[in-house]
Amino acid sequence: MKKNRVIKDIDTNLFSPVLLRTYAYNLNKRDWGRGKFPIRLVETYEFEFIIESEGYMNLEGKRYPLKPGDLCLRRPSEVTMGEPPYSCYMISFALTPDTVGEKVQPYYLNEILDALPPVLSTKNQKYYELIFQKILEQYIKNEPSSVLLIRSLILEIIYAAYQEVKFDYLPSSAYVRIIKNAIHYIENHYTERLTLEKIADEINLSPSHFQRIFKKTMNMSPNDYLTNYRLMKAKELLLISNDSITDISFLCGFESNAYFSYVFKSHMLMTPSTYRKSHQKP
Repeated sequence: MKKNRVIKDIDTNLFSPVLLRTYAYNLNKRDWGRGKFPIRLVETYEFEFIIESEGYMNLEGKRYPLKPGDLCLRRPSEVTMGEPPYSCYMISFALTPDTVGEKVQPYYLNEILDALPPVLSTKNQKYYELIFQKILEQYIKNEPSSVLLIRSLILEIIYAAYQEVKFDYLPSSAYVRIIKNAIHYIENHYTERLTLEKIADEINLSPSHFQRIFKKTMNMSPNDYLTNYRLMKAKELLLISNDSITDISFLCGFESNAYFSYVFKSHMLMTPSTYRKSHQKP
């Protein structure tokens, strides 16, 4: 099968995904006994989220067993074949608007995309399932604002998936072990009142030295990392729980509901209540 792979570099700031198609496959299990799908060339970027499975995905000559909660990533010019039985949600998208009309989109090289494996066993199946359901719902509605919400949801999938694998792809640094320990501590204690001094003390460094090597390695301060992680956990709770926004703010380590709302709006350009309303299933 002829690939004609066009390889290009892309800066993360240029990610502006455009949904091309989406569907839910075999959620009612009526097609549970079908055989293999034909081998095909992947022409776009594809995410597939597995709901139930006893099947496999073949990609670039490797056979991956699929289980519920797996997130599959297929990139342009890769060769794939599905082996049911499984049920899933699938989205096909262009990574930038200018490539929508191309027969086979470019295979982009990027530190975020390159870190994502072909199959990721996600930690929160319900969270991802709700995102895929919302994309399908907005695709069907096709309202003037749907394209904006869908774009943000695809970026949310990329971001959330990268957060799950980033430990394996920390920038090369003499301080990687120290940074990993610090990140592990932050992610296990984000609900508590954390200070720079407390985190630095946990890894036996002075606050100033810890701040310096963390920023040098991660290109952000420890406090920025903590805030981003708290926001990610808050977004999960806004989607999958019925907890009040006040409760969520405290569950995620924010000092007050007012401060949580301020930080959330600063990062997401919308309030927590608007985020919940626009992203949840009706």
